[in-house]
Order: sequence, then structure tokens, then C-alpha cells
Amino acid sequence: MKKEQLFQYLSSQDISTLLKLLGSAYDQMNIEQRRDVFGKIVLEVPPEPVDGDDLLDQIEDFFRESLSGFYYAPFNINSKNFMDVPEETEEWFEQLGNFLKASMQLTSQSNHLHATICFRKLYSLIDKLEYGEEIVFGDEIGSWMIPGDEKQYLAAYLTSLAAVSSPEEFTKAAIPLLQRDSGHSLAGQVYASAKKVANDEQYAYLAAEVKRLKIRTERNW
Repeated sequence: MKKEQLFQYLSSQDISTLLKLLGSAYDQMNIEQRRDVFGKIVLEVPPEPVDGDDLLDQIEDFFRESLSGFYYAPFNINSKNFMDVPEETEEWFEQLGNFLKASMQLTSQSNHLHATICFRKLYSLIDKLEYGEEIVFGDEIGSWMIPGDEKQYLAAYLTSLAAVSSPEEFTKAAIPLLQRDSGHSLAGQVYASAKKVANDEQYAYLAAEVKRLKIRTERNW
């Protein structure tokens, strides 16, 4: 198959034919290949409206599948393949990123109740992964593999949380995020985001609990 000859022929085809061919090519790609080819274009695609009930149903299915071992694909690691990442692992992180992005869209739609529930479920799953539950397999895996900007996801979560929670509820949900962020070199800037969106009562309650638990909220360097 000669590329030049093929593309010369394709240049004469109508858009519907090209889109059909492009769709077939997409279906044949693995996740890494899709990211390489379509990654930048996806960033330009405007978000679609999200139905909160439908998204929550999907996330609950994803949660159950994750804990059932559906995405867990172990193999014998050696010096030659230790960098390999199973397709199931790539798929899990891709799905997780999609769900976090959709939850962030709920925040943008001011559907704060559904956004809070969805984010809480997803971060519960992330916590299980980071505490060693066998959800996906890989020599080195972690939340750094989540597509997108987690700082934005966390800011959206806290925004919705502040909109629907009492000071006690806000603090109860925010504290694990702060503790996790402290262990991640404060990369998520969770405390700054919480301070920005919380009302006076929520922030006062949170600040007191942070002080009591001695949670680090600022970098020492």
C-alpha cells in the first residue's frame, strides 16, 4: 500500500466517505494511538450538556466493574516488559478521565448536587487505587495517569461541594482531599481552591479542622 497514491485518491472523495474511513481507523486504534492522533483536537471539541442521573448510573456501573476486577490484567513482569501498561489499565484511566470531565461539566451547569455525588464516587475509587486495591495492573501506576488537569477537577468538586453542603459536610468531604494533596506535594492546590469557594462558615470550620489535624497546606520550598 503506497501512502502517496492512497492519499491522492482519498483527496477526491466526499466528506462522508472520509469520515466513515476515519471512524473505522479510530476503532482499530488502541488508546495510546488515539491520544497521539486525536489528543489535541479533542481539546477543541466543545463540551456537551450532561444528564446528571445518566452520568451517575454510568459511574456506579464503572465503580462496580472496577472493584470486580474487570480492568485488572496482570502479567509476569521482567526486565524487558516492566514499562508495559495493559490496554485494560489504559482504558480504565481513560474512562476515569472522561467521567471526571463530565462531572466538571455538571458543575458548569450548576447541577451541584449530582456533581458532588459523582465526584465523591470517583475520588473514592481513586483512593482505593492509591491505597493498593487491585483495580488495574502496572509496575508503576497512580493518579498521575488520569487524563486532563486534576487541579481543575478538584476545583470543580469543591465548588459544587460548597454549593450544597453545611460547614460540617463541606469539611468532612474536603479533609481527605487535603490530606491526599499534602501527600502529592500540594500539586492540586486543594486548600487554595477550598478557600476560594467556601463561604465564611465553611472556611472557618475547615481551617479549624486543618489546624487540629496539622495538615500541610503550603509548600515549604
